[in-house]
Amino acid sequence: MRINMKKQFIIYLLLTTLFSQSYKDLSERPVYKPVKISSSITFDGKVDLEEWSNAQVATNFIGSGTFQGEDALLKTEARLMYDDTNLYISFKAFVDRDELRYSITKRDNLDDKDDRVWINIDAFDDESLTYGIGVSAGGAQIDGRATYGFDQSLDLVYDTKVQIFDNRYEVEMIIPFSSLRYSLAPIQTWRIDFGRGFTLSDELTRYVYWTSRLGGIACQTCQLGFLENIEPPKQARGDIEYIPSIVAGVSEDFTTNTSSSTDEASLFMKYPISSVDLLEIALNPDFSQIESDDIKNDVNTVNALYFEEKRPFFSQGAELFQFSAQRGYINLFYSRTINDPSIAAKYTGKIGKTSYGVISARDESSLLLLPFEETSTVVSMGKSTSNIIRAKRMIGGNGGSIGAILTNRVFDDAGDMTTGGLDFHYHPGNNYHITLHATASIHNESDNYEYVDEAYDFTQLFFDNGRYTKAFDGEKITGNALGFSLNKRTRTDNFGVVLRLRSPGFRTSNGFERNNATKWLKASRGKTVFYENNPKLLKTDYNISTIYKTNYSGLVKKQELSFSTSSDLRNGDFFKVSAEFEKENFRGYQFDNLYEFEVGYRNQINSKFMHYSELQSREIIIRNLDVPENSNYYQVKNYVEYKISDKSNFGIGISYEKAEDNYDGILLRASINNSFNSKLTMRTKIQYSDFSNTWFFEPMITYQPNAFSALYFGINDLLETEDNMFSSLTESKRQLFIKFQYLL
Repeated sequence: MRINMKKQFIIYLLLTTLFSQSYKDLSERPVYKPVKISSSITFDGKVDLEEWSNAQVATNFIGSGTFQGEDALLKTEARLMYDDTNLYISFKAFVDRDELRYSITKRDNLDDKDDRVWINIDAFDDESLTYGIGVSAGGAQIDGRATYGFDQSLDLVYDTKVQIFDNRYEVEMIIPFSSLRYSLAPIQTWRIDFGRGFTLSDELTRYVYWTSRLGGIACQTCQLGFLENIEPPKQARGDIEYIPSIVAGVSEDFTTNTSSSTDEASLFMKYPISSVDLLEIALNPDFSQIESDDIKNDVNTVNALYFEEKRPFFSQGAELFQFSAQRGYINLFYSRTINDPSIAAKYTGKIGKTSYGVISARDESSLLLLPFEETSTVVSMGKSTSNIIRAKRMIGGNGGSIGAILTNRVFDDAGDMTTGGLDFHYHPGNNYHITLHATASIHNESDNYEYVDEAYDFTQLFFDNGRYTKAFDGEKITGNALGFSLNKRTRTDNFGVVLRLRSPGFRTSNGFERNNATKWLKASRGKTVFYENNPKLLKTDYNISTIYKTNYSGLVKKQELSFSTSSDLRNGDFFKVSAEFEKENFRGYQFDNLYEFEVGYRNQINSKFMHYSELQSREIIIRNLDVPENSNYYQVKNYVEYKISDKSNFGIGISYEKAEDNYDGILLRASINNSFNSKLTMRTKIQYSDFSNTWFFEPMITYQPNAFSALYFGINDLLETEDNMFSSLTESKRQLFIKFQYLL
């Protein structure tokens, strides 16, 4: 594949897309006029029409996504009222009891096919933050952020009640104003929408809304309706929320015949200064992972692994601190770099259309990610102090924004790092999204060799054409990063081009960047075909993309061309096929004729049983050898999920990987979930890795009456095998723990 052919292909993608703009008129959105009441409702989950008689009825829901514009098939009614303290929302969701699907499960853990209802709220009416707040027919709450996609890491305090009848289920919700952030104006206009998800027999889940949702619109929040003339309390200050917690545990290490015990108390405080400003402080916080990370195969990787954030202190308000996270492909704040804080504070607020936030944390055991051109590693750096400052202003409508971020981390014995950046999001029309970002970093190293990873000989390696060493030798390392993306999306067409530049000295003080010293260009084009009258097939997606990457010396590091197609069937089945062709220069060795073929199939056998299989055949680079070499690689994945009852389900996934003459092994992940009700649940997690010859067992009982009150009791068992998963087991480590936290 010639380089000029790559460039010609990128130009072709641009020219065939840029002149096919499709605008949608979003000016006429439905209006909901709320009723203010003087007394609260009888909160029992039954929608008493006498109590709700003055409330406007939102009905005539419309299909979205795959079923865009279609009749909802099932009738839904939604109503909203409020008083000086709370929002009150009710739903009547009509469905024959025999067709109703739901699970008894904990919050934010719904089955995809569970019938559910929710409300979307943009309380600032500026597309900066949209709440998604709902409940399933089984009583499980679901909440999160719903601006670009849906992020369930956000937790809110609200109450729900559900009653099931022969031809419907009914819902009542009470959302305290103190759980929301909104402006200080006495009379306000919010943006809202009511939604429902349900699954009919042998069909994909349908999502229907009170407002019409058009596919391909870059700003989904812009499609919400209006809640006019609402008068929320001037200040939702209330009392300080205290969340004390106690953690106790016993750990045993059978390899060294040692044991230890821990018992620590911590305190989390939330002080809503106003309906806009919020101060959060965590003292001696227990940030242990209640939900353990999934095991990953790191045998043939030379880059640091990314793990999702699961700690509530950092996940709350995370949307503000994202820096070009959606489209710009740069992460300047990766909260898991703050590994073990003794104290942490966060302040967020808003002035007009400008949101701002500050995070400060004292870390007792810091982790530093060091990226290079082809590798990256994580180094333990001892104690440090981190400060993150973020501001973002909404501009231009349609979710556009301009923002700035500054991150600084000072290590007690190992220098300091500072990273600053500017980001810009703009929607020139409903279907286009432009992102720009520019960042710069300074790393003042110490000459403390204590923190050099012993497994990696930094002293012998240089980078940036010999300008810097990889040792901690007191250097001042500077760098920058630039990025640009242009994306166009309609319901049936999509196009994107992304440019990334990372200089050799670029590092983030509290971010996540696997590599630097690269210039990276990607162009992609896709098309979706819908089959409205086909009895079996719903839609098919086609995509083509190309990547061209060089280093800062002009050496071509990677050329890639990929194709993919996937189809959704009406019965819930899914099928995909992809092919990728690649050339790569790694550590000075040229590898041509690299490829990847992948086939995947999801089979929704019935309402209780789902199976997914995936097969990969690749020609890969074995990167962890003294002299890297290519190898045939195969991977087979199988996942089975079975709904035992409304209260129990079982899932197991097995993956087998083999790189000929280099490595092979199995990864297994299984979970058994049982719910006594939506508040009391038991989960058992089982994991096995051939690559580390370990079994991991994690049974845990959870009682969670609300988002911030919980009791956890669990056991972690780590066992080692001699050779394979069926060989003799030797117990390595065991931990018993109990954690209790309560919202005061």
